[in-house]
Parts: sequence; C-alpha cells; structure tokens
Amino acid sequence: MKTNVYVAALGFAGLALTSFSTHAQAPARRTCASVEVLKQQLVADPGMAQRMAAINSQAMQFAAKQVAQQAGTAQRTSAITVTIPVVVHVLYSTTSENISDAQIQSQIDVLNEDYHKLNSDVSKVPSVFAGLVADVGIQFTLAKRTPAGVATTGIERKSSSTTTWGTADKIKKASTGGLDAWDATKYLNLWVGTIGGGILGYAQFPGGATATDGVVISPVYFGRTGTVTSPYNLGRTASHEVGHWLNLNHIWGDDGTACTGTDNVADTPNQADENYGKPTFPQVSCSNGPNGDMFMNYMDYVDDAAMYMFSTGQSSRMNALFATGGARVGLLTSQGGVAPGGTTTPPTTITYCASKGNSVAYEYLDLVQLGSISRTSGADGGYYNGTALSTTVAAGSSQTISFSTGFTGSAYTEYVKVYIDYNQNGVFTDAGETVVSAAGSTSAAVRTATFTVPATAKNGITRARVVLSDNSSTASCGTYSYGETEDYTLNITGGTARTSAATARTSNANGALDQYTLYPNPATDVLSIARPLSADPEQPFTVRVFDLRGSEVKGLSFTDGQLNVSGLQSGIYVLTVKDGVSTTHQRFVKQ
Repeated sequence: MKTNVYVAALGFAGLALTSFSTHAQAPARRTCASVEVLKQQLVADPGMAQRMAAINSQAMQFAAKQVAQQAGTAQRTSAITVTIPVVVHVLYSTTSENISDAQIQSQIDVLNEDYHKLNSDVSKVPSVFAGLVADVGIQFTLAKRTPAGVATTGIERKSSSTTTWGTADKIKKASTGGLDAWDATKYLNLWVGTIGGGILGYAQFPGGATATDGVVISPVYFGRTGTVTSPYNLGRTASHEVGHWLNLNHIWGDDGTACTGTDNVADTPNQADENYGKPTFPQVSCSNGPNGDMFMNYMDYVDDAAMYMFSTGQSSRMNALFATGGARVGLLTSQGGVAPGGTTTPPTTITYCASKGNSVAYEYLDLVQLGSISRTSGADGGYYNGTALSTTVAAGSSQTISFSTGFTGSAYTEYVKVYIDYNQNGVFTDAGETVVSAAGSTSAAVRTATFTVPATAKNGITRARVVLSDNSSTASCGTYSYGETEDYTLNITGGTARTSAATARTSNANGALDQYTLYPNPATDVLSIARPLSADPEQPFTVRVFDLRGSEVKGLSFTDGQLNVSGLQSGIYVLTVKDGVSTTHQRFVKQ
C-alpha cells in the first residue's frame, strides 16, 4: 500500500535498463520496461494521462464499493469471471525464436493457474499474507476465430530479419516489420520476439492506443517449457506484464526508494523499491515491519520461482476493468474464443454475486464433502473459492453432502445452506436451487443432508455454494456477520432440460439448440429479440429481465420483438425467454 495520490499517469521515476551482450543469456535481474514505455507514450499522447486518471478513478470507486460491502452495507459487487481470447504474434529471426505451440500453450496454462490461485506454489505464501491471496477470476484461452470470423489457432507467425525489436512498438506494426494487433477491445494481443537490452517484457496500460495495446515478451521468458531460460522459466514474466495490461502498477510504486509512491492498492505493504532473486521472509523496508514487503507478489521483480500471488486489492483493481464503465468491458462480449460455426451469441460468462462472512473469529466451515469433493480446512477469511474442485452428478440422482463447523472458543448455533445453480443462469434464487437448509446446531460433529438433482437440470458445469452462518436468514448473496461461504464446481450429466425443445427446434452444426438472437448487444435504448430460424414463427414468446443478483426488473415495455431498455442502468442483465417449448437464459449488456 502507498498513500499518495495517483501518479502513474503524471510521471514516473526513471527505471534503469541494463545492456547485455547477448539476448540468449538471462539478465542478472528482472527488467520490465512497461514504466519507461508509459513515460514515452505520455509524452507522445497528451490525452493519455487524462484517460488513465479516469480509469484509475473508476477502479478506486469499484474498490470502495467492495470495501463497503465487506463492512456490511447494502452495496454489493459481483465476483467477475471473464474469459479473455488471446492471440500470440510470434516474430522470429532464428529457429529457436520460433517457439512451439506447446511452449505457447504452457504460457496460457500458467496465466490460468496464476490468475485463478491454482498455482502449486501458492502454499509458499507466508501465513501473514495467506488471507490476502486472491483468485482474480480471469481466465485466458487461445483465440478460436479471427476478427473477421475465420477459424484460427490463436497463433500467427512471421519470419523477420530483425534480431532485436526494442521498446518502440515496431514489433506491433506490419508497416515496421512486425504484426498488427487484432481488435484490442476483443482480444489480448501477446507479441513474442527478442526485445534486447536485457528486457524480459513490457506491457501497455489501459488508456493507451488500441493499435499498440497488448504485451511484448522475449521468447526465452515466455512459458515454462521449450527454450525458456532460468531463473525466468516459469511463465511469470507474462503474469507480471499482463498484470500491467490489467492496470496493476509495480508493487513499490516506482518511486526509487522514497517510500512515497503508490501502487494504488490498499492491501499491499508500503515498499521502498523492487526486490530481486529469492528474498528471505521478512524483507523489511519503509518501516513496514514485522511482516515487511510482499515480495512474493507477481508485481515485484523477484525470480519466477519466488513470486506466487496477487492480493485481493489487486484483484479488485483488475476486476474493475470489466465492471460498468470499465476500460476493458468489451472483452465480456468478445466472440474471439468461440469457434466459427457455433452460436453467434456471446460466449457464456457466468457472474456470481459475492458472499462472505465478515468474521471467522468464532465459527467457520471446516469440512465439505460431496462426491469427489472432500475438503477439510481451517478458517478461510470468510470466503473460499473452491471452484477448482469438482464432482460429477447425474440428473435425477440422490446426493449426500457432509459438512461440519469449526469453532474457536464458544460454540454458537450455526445454520448451513447449500445452493446449486441448476439452470446455469448465474443466480441461486430460482425454484429448487436451495438444496439444503440445515437447522441450527451447536455441534462440531459432521452433519449430512440429502437432495435430489432435478431431472430437468441443465447439463454441464455449474456452481454449488455452501453458506455457514449464525443467522438463519443469511441468503446466497451479500455479506453477513459471522461465518463462511465456500464455492465449488458441479458437472451435471444426463439432464433433460431442453430435450423436448430439441424435437421441435433444429440444432445448429455443433449440436447446440438454436438460441434467440439479441441485437444490438450492447444495447442503448432498444434490444431486439429475434426467433431462431428453426423456431415456429407462430409460437408466441415472453421475456423477463433479471439483474445479476437475481432480482427481476419490472415495468419494461416489450412490443413486436423489441424490448425498451432505455430506463435500465448500465450493466449486465439476464434475459429469460419462454416460448411454450423451452426456456432459455441469455445475457445482454446495457450501455
């Protein structure tokens, strides 16, 4: 944490760049050129500072709402999950620089692990910081279609006589020998080419020109297999640089050693300057003892093997980009990750409301067992994201879930509720989705409950939520005083949802049922809703609109296939369409 006002767009202290005689040799110290590039961009583009200041203001407001939520106010924010299509542009002058598809995929895997707190070394985080480790909720996939709608592997390659590209963005432009960016509002552009000067990589912060938006990384620091070079051989250069692309600053605030800079994040300790190598905990600076620097953070300069966390404050700052008014909100409706021939509706991005106990000082969940999910734990700070743990359940089957309460001191009466989003619409408030509502108990013994998965449950991946609270009225969303929430993943098979509709409506080439078309999406005043070509043109249909907390929006006018959304606040909504044959749920964005 740094205490002064936002300075990133107004000027940075210089960052020393060390020259090296060969790009094949790993530099003695990590060198990221993002700040130097930003300084140059601010000089060349006078309006960029103002745009960045606005982006920072929106991020601060988003973070403040989350703090208010945690304090138990009525304000709520949703835990955002977004899948970002990635295109990798490989520029090579030697065979070794033309890295393999496997090396590229290994980098995507690292990003998904690090941004979802699935990295195996997260267990190394010191206990004093363990409660701050965040699942950012952002995932990455190689693009499956180009901006023109053509199938792609998400990788393009170009042979070049250029041996070092530098940091002037020549690698990003075909006119200077590189490869042009794909639409930066719909894709994350990663360029792989030797930068030179001992620089591992650099990124463009939100607010810069779309033509150069993205991240550049030298090939020997990209991924964790193939030609990568130790100690930067675990893919963490991309985790660091993509962090910049998602609006994170260096954790020390780029102020030299003044202890007055800012990374604009409240839960990272004030830190004098960058750390290198593999520091020993604690590493104290800026009077931040006894815990010292959060040097194991991805936004420090330590070796790949010594960095393994984002903080909750950093997660909030990144998530703000995808909230209403966020600088990268266009990625929510990108179709770059959807193969041609599938639906033309945006890929499903399920966003679940936040749920958290404000205190685990007295009670918490210490056991959850359901199928192959079996987790024992201590207190997890009021919320645990266990969606990396999953089990498969069959529609129509009877299931038993076991759970128990851990107490610290006195044993209070505790209630447990279990929710499952059977129709995968992002809310737990639909009929039948509260599958367990256990009576209050002061026992720490294992309790069990049974439930039946509906035969009409939708096939595929969905979320199960377990809420333990000392208040019987605690629901599936929001903060509450004492207790803990844990989320897990269910894979439902054998469901009959929409089976009858399949006999009355044609499926597309991928076997998926044709959906209603929503356009324009995002919408400003009117959202048009068109039947699938395979639907009965005489069959009437009705629509209902819900916000992401599951509350129905009343009073909207729907006439002749057009829904008047002019009165809605900006944000993401769920549209439920019922036509007598089936009920479908689709998302739209109100600008």
